[in-house]
Amino acid sequence: MKALNVLLAIVMSLVVAAAVLEGGLRLLGMGPQPTINKFDPRLGWVKTPGMTTRRKSPEFDITFAVNSLGLRDDEMASPAKRPGTYRVIALGDSFVLGYTVDRADLFVDELEKVWQGEGRPVDVINAGTEGYSTDQEVLWLDLEGRAFQPDLVLLFPYENDLYLNAKARYTRYPKPRFGPDGEPEHLVLADPGPPPWFERLALGSKIAPFLRPFESWTPPAGRPLPMEWVAYFKSQPEPMPEVRLRTRGALAHLKSSCEAMGAKLVVVPIPNKACIEAEAKANLEQQIGVDPATWSPDAPVDTFLDLCRELSIPSLDPRAALRAAADAAEDGHVYYQKDWHLNPEGNRALASFVRGEVGRMQILPAAVAGAKPVEIPAAAKHVSFGWLRLFAILWAVLSIGWIFTYPKDKAWLAPLKVAVMLGLIFTIAIGGGWVLGQIPPAYSRWILLAFVVGLLGFIFWKLGRRLGTILELFACLVGRGHWYLIPLVVVLLSVGSLLVVAASSPLVAPFIYTLF
Repeated sequence: MKALNVLLAIVMSLVVAAAVLEGGLRLLGMGPQPTINKFDPRLGWVKTPGMTTRRKSPEFDITFAVNSLGLRDDEMASPAKRPGTYRVIALGDSFVLGYTVDRADLFVDELEKVWQGEGRPVDVINAGTEGYSTDQEVLWLDLEGRAFQPDLVLLFPYENDLYLNAKARYTRYPKPRFGPDGEPEHLVLADPGPPPWFERLALGSKIAPFLRPFESWTPPAGRPLPMEWVAYFKSQPEPMPEVRLRTRGALAHLKSSCEAMGAKLVVVPIPNKACIEAEAKANLEQQIGVDPATWSPDAPVDTFLDLCRELSIPSLDPRAALRAAADAAEDGHVYYQKDWHLNPEGNRALASFVRGEVGRMQILPAAVAGAKPVEIPAAAKHVSFGWLRLFAILWAVLSIGWIFTYPKDKAWLAPLKVAVMLGLIFTIAIGGGWVLGQIPPAYSRWILLAFVVGLLGFIFWKLGRRLGTILELFACLVGRGHWYLIPLVVVLLSVGSLLVVAASSPLVAPFIYTLF
């Protein structure tokens, strides 16, 4: 019986710890992101028509609205083009979809706004879908895009398209692919069903990537790397020859489809942020860990540009424009730092580049000439009032609680004392986050871990002999079979211990409250 009590105590403690961690991850915006995709037997997956959802992370908070045609675009009664309208279709993955930005900051919508602002009757259709590779984008144009009657097709491939163009599956979903001859393979795509239940939890979504098979490739004298990173290496390791042939086949098919529709085609490869920002490049060099002369983050963009030259497809290289935008940005970034997608400033820079190059190449016909030039507005400064709102709520609640708890104190002192303490806590939390943001991610997480471990070590040291009393209490509860009290005792003792240490160490108290 004693062994069973011990087992139950351990299980309940783990359950409580997991529940607290789950709630904390969700509060920090690190929970599982909702999906807007559903299975499709032709393309692998498509966006769910009419769906609206919200995605939140420590870096962005955006709302997705998919129209009745399955596009993140304005509502349309049908794909038919209005008379006199010049229609542009933007093909791509999450960069085109706008995975990390609202539509007001998305380069696809910015292009449409500036062209229409010039008096041009131009529609830009956003056909971006999260996770798509070039083959799916090309096949979507054949199956769905033709009905939109495009005059210009802009393809925005990303580096992971290369490896995925040779794959018949991406994560859980099967996907189509093209052969080197430029024809789609006849593959039967089976519905994988709903995701496992644990992947719907914040904890599960963090653990799931480690449970999936890891396709890796090891360069000479290096460590195992994600297989899709073979696209960086100059030696063209396996399976790059096949990858290149299948990508070429997809691009050749796209060119033929556009010619059949009477649409012009331009390819604009989107670079990895390591091509643009020095910090990102240094971080990637550390992850790859081999001689930088043997590889380059620019190689995938160069591969797409080379294939376009082989096929006589017009292409644009946005790297110089994005580097110039990064140099001009206040913080030096046009990509998010934890996420790899373009931030609002990066989207603006890409829109400005594409708009300028399309004008230089005189792609838009004279019939849709603009009456007046319009500049793309600067990316809006997104000010979050989340911290301010939280500060105000805590300040009001704690001030009222202080007044009722200590009625003999002067009432006007309560809001002042609470404001000072909260000010210290928020300064540590926000200021510490800013400082860590200035340090390369490879080092910042270790610094944060060292800080937390050091603070916890200080707490245990200050508790001293009280730790022995706490352990005796746990032993007593387990020995007497009161395992069901363990969760309550864990919470009470954790809070109580932190408060005891905070009360005895005023200088460390703000750091402890921040840890709360």
